[in-house]
Amino acid sequence: MSAVFRNSVLVRFGHCDAAGIVFYPRYFEMLNDFIEDWFAQALDWPFDAMHGAGHAGVPTADLHCRFVAPAALGKS
Repeated sequence: MSAVFRNSVLVRFGHCDAAGIVFYPRYFEMLNDFIEDWFAQALDWPFDAMHGAGHAGVPTADLHCRFVAPAALGKS
């Protein structure tokens, strides 16, 4: 498979702390949103079908993250 799935996220007010920088747990929410979009759009297996009629799931067993720069309000 050579296709690349891309998606961008606009950093919104609700993602940020008082300084306007993304509060780090929000990155994991954005990552989960990305995975849901990937399954729905690229694999044609949306989470509602997967978890409902499909009786399946995609657990996250291990996740490591290194923050190299802050993301700010209004950026994508």
